Amino acid sequence: MKIGRLQINAKTTLSGLGGVFLAAGVGFGSPAVAQEEINVSIVSGFSPAVAAVRMLKESFMPGVDARLAETGTYKINWQEAFSGTLAKPAGELEAIETGLADMGVIPTAFHADKLPVYQIGYVTPFTTTDLVLIHEVVDGLVDKYPAFRDTWTGLNQVTLSASGIPDNYILCSSEPINSLADIDGLKVAGAGPNLRWIEPAGATGVTGSLGNFYQLVETGVVDAMLVWGEAVVSLKFYEVCENYFNANLGGVNSYVINANQQAWDRFPDEVKDAMVAAAKQFGVDIGEFAAELGGKARETFVANGGSVVEIDPQERAKWAATLPNLAQEWVDSLEADGVPAGEILAEYMQAMRDADQPIARQWDQ
Repeated sequence: MKIGRLQINAKTTLSGLGGVFLAAGVGFGSPAVAQEEINVSIVSGFSPAVAAVRMLKESFMPGVDARLAETGTYKINWQEAFSGTLAKPAGELEAIETGLADMGVIPTAFHADKLPVYQIGYVTPFTTTDLVLIHEVVDGLVDKYPAFRDTWTGLNQVTLSASGIPDNYILCSSEPINSLADIDGLKVAGAGPNLRWIEPAGATGVTGSLGNFYQLVETGVVDAMLVWGEAVVSLKFYEVCENYFNANLGGVNSYVINANQQAWDRFPDEVKDAMVAAAKQFGVDIGEFAAELGGKARETFVANGGSVVEIDPQERAKWAATLPNLAQEWVDSLEADGVPAGEILAEYMQAMRDADQPIARQWDQ
């Protein structure tokens, strides 16, 4: 038989045959080209108990590995920097910008001043609880409108995909909440942009994060927190909150997976392609995970001695109507900087209407 230009006859001995293969660079059970290992540090200030980090470990990272394994040319040596080891929650953006980390997941809500165009979910509450839909629509907007990607140019980053984790914001409280009127006078912890949702109801907003919500309620600094079902279960918020008020505030895009620009430039194209594909799948997986675990929140809450109250649909509509026109404020601010925010908003809301979402307020009208 022939291998390339090498002639092998029946008299070739086994050891001789092995020598032929080795000389030809084929070898037994080894690829012709050595696999290249690439070190990649990946950051989040949160622990794996938080869904975003859990899904990095269960979806994104293995997703990249599986795609690269198809050719075997490259292998990622992941260097995990979670649980505040490299950056605290909300410190991920700076860690990636400065090159302290090669990539990571950034909670956009904590950087409304630097990432205004990414706040579209926070200026359109009461719209949808479908995180996969939000992920797909926002990723489509990112691909279509340069303003999203231009956001990262001055921050020395490349964005791979947008996703979210709050599929439906609710109020988890130490004080009973049975109606909108009961929110009046409460101190409520939130991520920042979402505090404007509850202030018209008479609440006082306190900026916090998943890392300290539990302590804020436990110590009485706040009476309630704006969270979602998955977080209630994953972070055991039911231990400090006895009341679960499902206000059906809706979900938002709240995360991006980004890479440091210099690190990205070093990655081979095959690695880049694998990372982008895995990041987009991460958006789907985290949405499905939040929906699945969030669906268990009510029964988990009740099983631990809590009570669950569903907002009256008419009261939900009333609440939405009392909010300032958050979306128009967002549009006016961005359009002053040349961003076609009105067009972006209209496209986002139309996608929600086309998907028959439970929209309580048409933010683009």
